[in-house]
Amino acid sequence: MGRLVKYRELDYGVGAFIVFAISLGLAAIVYGGGFLAFNLLNLVAWIIIPLGAYTVAYALRARKDYLYYMSWGLIMLISGLSFALYKLMNVIVLIGLLLIILAVSGLLAYWRSGEERDGEDS
Repeated sequence: MGRLVKYRELDYGVGAFIVFAISLGLAAIVYGGGFLAFNLLNLVAWIIIPLGAYTVAYALRARKDYLYYMSWGLIMLISGLSFALYKLMNVIVLIGLLLIILAVSGLLAYWRSGEERDGEDS
C-alpha cells in the first residue's frame, strides 16, 4: 500500500530562497557557458523577474496580506522587466503599466475586503 506523505505548506521565505538560488544558478550556467555575453543589468533581471513572479503566485495563494505580496511581486516583476528590456522599451511605459496594475489590484483587494466585512455582518 502507499504511504501517506504529509505535505507542509511552503513558507514564503523558503520558496523565495529556492527561486533565487535556481535563477542565480541558471544565470551562472548561461553566462559561464558563453551562451550570452555578461551584462550586469540582465543579471539583475535574471534574479528579480523570477522572484517577482514567485511573489505574485504566492499572493494569489495567500489568505492574508494579499495586497502586500501582490504589490511587491508586481514591483519586482516590472523592475526586472525594465532591466531586461531597457534597450527595447521605454522604462516609463513599464512604470505606467505597473501603476495601472497596482491600482487595479488595490481596487480588487478593497472590494474583496468589503465582501468579507459584509459576510461578517449577517
